[in-house]
Amino acid sequence: MKNIPELSCAIVEDLLPTYVERLTSEETNAAVLAHLKSCPACAAKRAAMGAKETEAAAKDAEETAREVDYLKKVRRRNRRRVWLAVACTTLVLAAVILTKIFIIGVPGQANDVGVRLVEIVDGDTLSVNVDCLYAVNAFYGWEQDETEDGVVSFTAREARASFIHPNDLVDLRVPLEGLKEVWVCGRLVWQNGTTILESTLWIYDARTPYVGDATAVGNLVHEIGLWLSSMELPYNYTISLQTTSEPYGLTIHFDSVTAHVLGVERDIDKRMYAIAPSLLALIGNLGQVQWTYAAPDGTTVTRSVTLEEVDQALPDWIEAYNLDAGADWTAPESVKDYAASPAALQQLLDLTCHGFYVVTEEDGTTIFTPQF
Repeated sequence: MKNIPELSCAIVEDLLPTYVERLTSEETNAAVLAHLKSCPACAAKRAAMGAKETEAAAKDAEETAREVDYLKKVRRRNRRRVWLAVACTTLVLAAVILTKIFIIGVPGQANDVGVRLVEIVDGDTLSVNVDCLYAVNAFYGWEQDETEDGVVSFTAREARASFIHPNDLVDLRVPLEGLKEVWVCGRLVWQNGTTILESTLWIYDARTPYVGDATAVGNLVHEIGLWLSSMELPYNYTISLQTTSEPYGLTIHFDSVTAHVLGVERDIDKRMYAIAPSLLALIGNLGQVQWTYAAPDGTTVTRSVTLEEVDQALPDWIEAYNLDAGADWTAPESVKDYAASPAALQQLLDLTCHGFYVVTEEDGTTIFTPQF
């Protein structure tokens, strides 16, 4: 075994700090340890240094703990701040959205205008009663643009209905003198003495100059069917176009199975005689409307209405309307003149709804007879 050198107290005292820090070699450690076992004074000094080391370690641990606690507090504080910022941002966004929906709204939309009553009051003023067509919304802030060339336009903003902006009926009034048109939020509601229904505008916008445009013709048939039935024509059908020579024609073929139902024949004829004048008016070069279906006995029934037949019947048709409604309408030269404006088309549709004619066929000719 290697001899351990004996160290003096002075040397050990010099080595103790290094020894305590465990920075001395193994040989020096063994020599210092041997001296401490035999020297109570040096051993006491070593013990004192250990106590100080333990105290310092405790202080370091306490300081570390305090730093950790501080970091935890900072983290909790930052977390609360983040959540508070998120909550505040959410509340601000919600307030902005709710303000936009319930207070500010958007410019009034033409499709949301509900015209409840149009009448002349005091003989010289047109009264238009409107509200929002959908109860969940409401108009507010009505303004009237300056009259220009007899055209008056009312505008408003539209927001969600609430106690702030209730969906109340509004009476918009304008002098009749020189008045030609009244527009409400971009929708034409009155023109040249005639109240314009929304369905009329849809039909008018669907007019087409050419019978050869199958898509446009199909859309027009659809819109007129919606107007007549408050839904699409209640029978399956296809359309075909005759464009090789005049008179250009439109044929509507009804489903043969559906047409076998009792009473469907009469209903199909009634509907087609009603919409044929409008189709002739709104398809620029259309000269004949024809429809086919299968009778209960299996035979194919074909009926038609020509432009000449409708034009010939118009004077008597309008005379019957004037007598019943107290109107003073004048018959145009042709049913196609009713495509000139929404007001003109509205007159044609009013004539159709009135039903002041019966249809008979003699020698293959359709006759429109006024029903007084």
